[in-house]
Amino acid sequence: MHVVARARLVLARRPWVYWTIIAALASALAVVVDAQLTSLDEARHDWGATRSVLVAERRLAPGDTLAARLVDLPLAAIPPDALDELPDGARLRQRVGDGEVVTELDVTALPGPAARATAGTVVVALSDPLSRGVTIGLNVRVAADGLVLAESAIVVEVIDDVIFVAVDAPTAPTVAAAAQQGIASLLYLP
Repeated sequence: MHVVARARLVLARRPWVYWTIIAALASALAVVVDAQLTSLDEARHDWGATRSVLVAERRLAPGDTLAARLVDLPLAAIPPDALDELPDGARLRQRVGDGEVVTELDVTALPGPAARATAGTVVVALSDPLSRGVTIGLNVRVAADGLVLAESAIVVEVIDDVIFVAVDAPTAPTVAAAAQQGIASLLYLP
């Protein structure tokens, strides 16, 4: 006899087996639904609690005056290092999009070109007379005499013909020596 036919025969002779299977499936479904509802309540609670944080009013580039306003946002949508007030002398370190939450990484209170550099880097000033249109935040390499001195550098300030780049601390003395001799050049990355 075929398996399906045999199962139908057992269920027809013993209806309590049928109802036991139905009860077990209903219980399993109830457990799954309860777990989903509990998860939904926890998420709803996280979204219900709010905190005031600074949000950019428009797109901002490094060096721009920080234009931000306080907005109440759900806790689940706020990064852990979000700011609710600006530190004294705060300057923008990196680009911030319109409506983006302003974080500690976005601002700095340090003066001068080092204000836009990230931790662990050193800012070196160099002059490359062939460099035109260099903007803050541009990723570059620094080379001299056909050798790449710094694989990764970021332009943090441009004042007249002096370009300040943030490089890794171990490569900074070599880049500074090449800049002092006037042989350092910028290589632009796509």
